Amino acid sequence: MRSQRIALPALLAGAAVLLFGCPCGEEVPGELVPFSGRFGYFVAGAWDFEGALTKENLGDPEWALEGTFQFPSSGYTVLAPEVQVAESYPEQVRIRIRVLTPSPGEVVLPVITEAPVSFTIPASDRAEFDVWFVPLCLAPD
Repeated sequence: MRSQRIALPALLAGAAVLLFGCPCGEEVPGELVPFSGRFGYFVAGAWDFEGALTKENLGDPEWALEGTFQFPSSGYTVLAPEVQVAESYPEQVRIRIRVLTPSPGEVVLPVITEAPVSFTIPASDRAEFDVWFVPLCLAPD
């Protein structure tokens, strides 16, 4: 039931991103789908992000998030992620992947631009995750 409540807002937010782009500063929820037969999650989100949040082995001290954005043009920059780990058990982990979008009037190439993302997160096997995508915009010159 919880996954249905999470999936619908994520689906609607994803559709809005595809149709209208991301409003600056407004966090867009990502979608986490547990793998079957493998420990971890498939992660999907804004700008056609697809990736995986996994551990090499149970008991390892860190999770790895690896994925790729498919930006609609050049001019996008993926910034260092913000990771907050609440000191609870299981840990509540909030991941914010920030993206600097092209500023209005910036000359960009109209070509799909891939941008890889890879980082680790120190958390236990039972950690619970939320992934958010945050568009950041520069003010026009």
